[in-house]
Amino acid sequence: MYEAYYSLEDPPFVLTPDPRFLLRSKGHHEILATLLYGITSQKGLMALVGDVGTGKTTLCRALLRELPDNVQSALVLNPHLSDADLIGTILDDLGVERRGTTKGELMATLSQYLLAAGSEGKTVLVIVDEAQQMSVESLEQIRILSNLETATRKLLQILLVGQPELEEKLKLNELRQLDQRIGIRSYLQPLPRKETYRYVEHRLRVAGLSGAVPFTRGALAKIYKYSRGIPRVINLVCDRALMAGFSNRVREITPTLVTSAVRNLEGGRQGRNRYVRMWSPAGGTRRTALLVGAVGALVLAGAAAAYWGAALNLGGLRAGLHAKPPQVAAVSSSALSPAAPTPVPAPSMAQPSVPTTPPAVTSAAAPPTLDRPGDRPVLTPTADAQRQLMTRLLALWGVQDAAPDRAVPPWPANPDGSLDIAGVATRYQLSATFLPATTLSDLRAIGLPALVELSDAAAGRPYLLRWIGGETATLVAPSGEEARFALDSLDPAWTRSAWVVWRNVDQLPLDPWRDLTPTVLTTIGLRLQKLGYLSPPVPPSYDGRFQVAVRRFQRAVGGLQEDGIIGPRTAMALSRVVGGRFNPTIVEGGAQ
Repeated sequence: MYEAYYSLEDPPFVLTPDPRFLLRSKGHHEILATLLYGITSQKGLMALVGDVGTGKTTLCRALLRELPDNVQSALVLNPHLSDADLIGTILDDLGVERRGTTKGELMATLSQYLLAAGSEGKTVLVIVDEAQQMSVESLEQIRILSNLETATRKLLQILLVGQPELEEKLKLNELRQLDQRIGIRSYLQPLPRKETYRYVEHRLRVAGLSGAVPFTRGALAKIYKYSRGIPRVINLVCDRALMAGFSNRVREITPTLVTSAVRNLEGGRQGRNRYVRMWSPAGGTRRTALLVGAVGALVLAGAAAAYWGAALNLGGLRAGLHAKPPQVAAVSSSALSPAAPTPVPAPSMAQPSVPTTPPAVTSAAAPPTLDRPGDRPVLTPTADAQRQLMTRLLALWGVQDAAPDRAVPPWPANPDGSLDIAGVATRYQLSATFLPATTLSDLRAIGLPALVELSDAAAGRPYLLRWIGGETATLVAPSGEEARFALDSLDPAWTRSAWVVWRNVDQLPLDPWRDLTPTVLTTIGLRLQKLGYLSPPVPPSYDGRFQVAVRRFQRAVGGLQEDGIIGPRTAMALSRVVGGRFNPTIVEGGAQ
């Protein structure tokens, strides 16, 4: 009813498990990557446990979309099946004709099919939803199915999906053999506070919202307080709040409207929230800190003109100045990354950092990566200019309320007063990578907005690289003024260093000296396979076939060194391509 009023194309908060609406938070991505690794490496039995409304079914739907082409799947939605019906349902979902009606006959049919599929290099996956409701006898039948194997591999991969009661049932003495066979256990938790805010915006963006999010920061805080990060409850509250806003003909959803929506859901019921029951594997509750922000302050036009005036004094640099209001697109993104590697100290803006070991991976929880010892970060001018540009850059990533003067706590800074870019990015679950010796061709290949500086002053002047084409590039000043420069004039005028802020959804490694974990290797392999650069199966190690696939990707992107190594530039380019329309791009025309 309210979709047209809020400029939406689809209902944003439906309760159906549509994988388009899955927000790839760190926890979600960790689970997806782990399950994909378990399936492709033939782990056999796996379990996914999460409380009511946390999005287990939606995650399973997303998992099915991520499966490589050589994996066939069956989804069992009815847990109340007899042994024979369970096997028959699996055969039906796999498209295999039943031969017989008894359990023995159906098992023989399934076994023959699995042997044939295995000989062709195929993997068969069965997902059983609501597994906590299965009888002990049916769960014992799952154990028997997991025994279908050859001397070298499991013929059937089984994922049990259920509520915490599944864990309790597996502890029963008669199910101890099944419990011991589960090789991977994943636990889906409610969203933390910041992820709840991102979840609401993500669903609105997927539903077609192009402008500002209608929910105020206070309204989002109240939604989290009531829902405790449980997606189903978030959907219920947001849907009712938008309906209340539509009924009152207001564009902004305030805390008052959220309170009204909650009362409507409760039906006048007083006391404890009927929808929320907190659970975690350790039995604890989730607590997160409140993050409050606001949009960055405007800068006077006179300051903007002075800023550009110094840049335009560079002889022959300007190809044309087109002063116009900044066009900052609010773009939502999906992110789920595995646990970050051990961070290294961030290099200071005042003094260069000289690492004695190869640099560590830059991630959403780690400082920036340097390409070689002794590299010095850029952006040494005034902290104000850095902060204004960072606010604009974060807005391109969908962080609309980021502002250094309103952040609690304030944005981190280096000892010399300059902005800690990696620290700020981490606060918004983004990564920041410093490229000390790069080219405009590199930045075009990476395809993501970057913070650069021109060497027209002793301290340099920072800009945001917003667009780049074959002959020109557009830079944005801290004031928001845009100017277009010819590449052949810009190339000798900048410092050849840049900061790139990005979302490392797959926890891609940025350090070529660092070994790839099996999970990360599988994730990258599946991405390359989906993009058409790697044929199945995914190699178990970083072998020659894997390197050839990486070189194919590097060649297709253009501008990257075709070395077959997942270094910083290749990792960021791959992340940009995988993110698709949910990532901002600097390629003119919006090409990905």
